[in-house]
Amino acid sequence: MDRIKIRLKVDLTKYHPELKIGAEGYTIGTYGIWSRGSNRFIGVCFPNIATLDVLWDSLEIIDSDYLKQLEKNKKEKEEALKSATNVVKHLGPKGGFRVLSYEYKQNGITVHASTGSKGEAESLEKLFEKNNINVIINK
Repeated sequence: MDRIKIRLKVDLTKYHPELKIGAEGYTIGTYGIWSRGSNRFIGVCFPNIATLDVLWDSLEIIDSDYLKQLEKNKKEKEEALKSATNVVKHLGPKGGFRVLSYEYKQNGITVHASTGSKGEAESLEKLFEKNNINVIINK
């Protein structure tokens, strides 16, 4: 994993007095037991302070190159999703949202994807509707 420059959004002074909101460091991938056991954590090196596992939610990414690449990837995926096929919205027995599954081609490879996040599914459905892609409802 490439090093990603980050800034702390929370106070971690209980671990080290210098780990205040705004402290800057960089990611190092899996480090301790928490980052090895859960993708919610990442190993972070705070130079001359400490290296420890930190929740991604506690970090702000400040690496401009990384953020540019993320934006580029997002635009490429959005473009690829404009030709999605086999879009199926699966509902539970009482009509509640369960999952949205779909396929699309990216770089010549067919990607089979799904999301159980209602918010993400709603955004995708808007994109599909905008591009006249039929969404099949599976009850």
